[in-house]
Amino acid sequence: MGDARVKAELLSGVDLAPVDALKALKQEADQLKSRRASMEALKGDFAEPVYRRVDADYARQLESIEKKAEPLRQQAMAAYAGLRNALREIEAAHEAVKLDRQEIELRHKLGEFDAAERDRRVGAIESALGESRSAHERAQTLRSRFNEVFPDEAELDRATRVTAPPPAAPERPRVATGEQPRVPPAIEPAMTRVLPVLDLPELPKAPPAAAKTAPPPSTATVAGAASTMFLRTARLVPQSPEAGRAAIPLPPRPVTLGNDGTAEIQVGGPGVEPRHAEININAKGYTLVDLGSKLGTLVNAEPVQERLLRHEDVIQIGAARYVFREG
Repeated sequence: MGDARVKAELLSGVDLAPVDALKALKQEADQLKSRRASMEALKGDFAEPVYRRVDADYARQLESIEKKAEPLRQQAMAAYAGLRNALREIEAAHEAVKLDRQEIELRHKLGEFDAAERDRRVGAIESALGESRSAHERAQTLRSRFNEVFPDEAELDRATRVTAPPPAAPERPRVATGEQPRVPPAIEPAMTRVLPVLDLPELPKAPPAAAKTAPPPSTATVAGAASTMFLRTARLVPQSPEAGRAAIPLPPRPVTLGNDGTAEIQVGGPGVEPRHAEININAKGYTLVDLGSKLGTLVNAEPVQERLLRHEDVIQIGAARYVFREG
């Protein structure tokens, strides 16, 4: 329940000083540009040398403003990178708390505890939801401050994507069933039990004696052998309403995940882009690749760019969660 409070504290470290300085410089530059535009209409009323002198002075001032603004832009981008990551963590924490509430209802209906205990736990969950919602509103307010000097937020995201560190996975202890915890139990993607699996075997090698006489296998033969060896059946099992209801068999070819009509695996809910991620096939198995999404793709609650999937890995895209299972 303290996750949202911790995430909110991250927002206090966002430095808005370069943003305020850039805003002041932008106002000054806008005023100079307006004067130059007005001066064009008055050009015929004054001597040409006077017009050129004033115009050149305004141009020098604009150039000076641009030089002052450049280092401030770099500082503002660094601050925005921290804000963007904090916002992503706040949104992830909010979705996790919503799942916690569903878990409480399920355990109550299964007879694990009575209505009074359920109400107590739900009360704590509602408090956590309120904290995360408040933190999210604060983050959006801060983001609007950046938009005043960076109107193109997509460009700002692209500029900060390289420098922004991935958010740390939330750490919350798992409470054993049957105990009476002081805080509601939580289900996080990272807490899904990962079963041990054997490493897949490498391609068989020809005996040394045969290697001298046997012709080298063709590329098609090797690729076919690789596909046959690692492609035991695999599927994605939905774990949330946004992920759907039925298990999704993975075909022996690349598939895309997203909310676009052309995506082969349709993913619902907020934070999902048209082409959000892709599952590729190679000689090692199934590999999940994030396609440059804003909110990212998680495997076992860790942000990933590319990850070789293992049995019982939990994939999260927005609020949708899937369990990858082989066999």
